[in-house]
Amino acid sequence: METGQNNMTKPASNNTIDLNSNYRLSVQVSLNGLSFFIRDEEAATFLFEKQIDFTETRNPDDVLNEIKSAYNQFDELQSPLKEVIVIHQNTLFSLVPKALFQEDSLEDYLKYSSRLLSTDYVAFDCPEGYEFAVVYVPLTNVNNYFFEQYGSFTFLHSSTVFIEKTLSEERNDHTLKMYAKLYNNQMDVLVTSGKKIQLFNSFHYATPDDFIYYILFIAEQLQLNPETFQLQLSGRVSKEDSFFKIAYKYIRNVSLEKEDKPNTLHII
Repeated sequence: METGQNNMTKPASNNTIDLNSNYRLSVQVSLNGLSFFIRDEEAATFLFEKQIDFTETRNPDDVLNEIKSAYNQFDELQSPLKEVIVIHQNTLFSLVPKALFQEDSLEDYLKYSSRLLSTDYVAFDCPEGYEFAVVYVPLTNVNNYFFEQYGSFTFLHSSTVFIEKTLSEERNDHTLKMYAKLYNNQMDVLVTSGKKIQLFNSFHYATPDDFIYYILFIAEQLQLNPETFQLQLSGRVSKEDSFFKIAYKYIRNVSLEKEDKPNTLHII
């Protein structure tokens, strides 16, 4: 996973990463919940999986306290780790064509779509081999915690991983396809033509009706025929739940992404 610029590294003497380990920790962080995954890269198996949903949206301090509580509660999080990746999942981001991206103008990309505080730190992901950059606001207190814990770790935005993963699996078929990834109360929608991005946006939702409204609205705006265009769902969705069923009610070609661990938040 090429993540661009967001790798935080302490001096080697303070680095707690164990390069002899085969374990990689992925942590997804949002104001609505957390997920932890430890994967044995050599055996290609998951050793630990924990998803924590919040009953209501939390503030950054509460989120950090939940992370600390998880570390105190689950011994698996004390395992020696070769790599740590923190994924920030929020709507405080903007997708920028790489041809127009300038590192010294980060706040300008967000000021019209997000309410920034004077204390907000703006970061960016600029994946190699792709024509987009993601500018976003990570939770600085969370990054500081992992910096103190591990010394060296990588952080990035969830939309970067979603888009990069989707485009890497795209073929040369230039028909428009829609991809929707459902998180806890947030959904990202990507429309592609081959390996080109036609649309990407993020929405808050509470019910299946909210979900299908956004899907059909995007389809209408892009003149996609519900009888013919392909919709692929991933994340917090299964064939048995109401989100898949309502999508299938209005759209003929609906499928679920084939994942090695379905119905979880992990995206790496």
